[in-house]
Amino acid sequence: MHVFISHNKLDKEVAREIAVFLASENINVWFGEWEISAGNSFVEQINKGLLGCTHFLILWSSNAATSNWVRRELQSTLAQAIKEGIPRIIPIILDDTPLPELMADIRYLRYKGGSEEDRRSIVNSVTGGEPSMNFIKAIVKKYHEIIKDAEDPLGLKACPKCGSTNLKGGTFTDPDRDKLYYILECKECGWGDWTQ
Repeated sequence: MHVFISHNKLDKEVAREIAVFLASENINVWFGEWEISAGNSFVEQINKGLLGCTHFLILWSSNAATSNWVRRELQSTLAQAIKEGIPRIIPIILDDTPLPELMADIRYLRYKGGSEEDRRSIVNSVTGGEPSMNFIKAIVKKYHEIIKDAEDPLGLKACPKCGSTNLKGGTFTDPDRDKLYYILECKECGWGDWTQ
């Protein structure tokens, strides 16, 4: 399975999120940001990505509708699909921009902001099955890598509720028990915690 993600650069954040959804399922994903390095030819790398792709995900929006690159990728893929029957074309609608006439009869997915429903429907449209727990495990692992700070008494460098790094720490001594407490508070969402 080889998935090519066609998108306009203004929709790159959504494309990246979809690429991560699929890559976490061990699906071979061609996403321009991951494949085109400094010094590479755009045309050559895109041709390599399109060659042999089994699934062509096109992120359709007002940005994509006015993009020459997206149109060229789509035209090339439609020609190949008509001639050889592959790749499978999966439109993912990002806004209210109507699909081009040549894709009007293709069932599309409507992207709802990166929800779990989005992940499930995108993975299912490519694999035919339900997503694994790989994505969730990867998120939890990365969350702990990013948020933990071994040097802080509470062990946090970002708020576990909102993700903000705008934290204020302090100490409080309880004179009755002769104990020192460490206090951490998020200045954005108000979360707080303490420990001895």
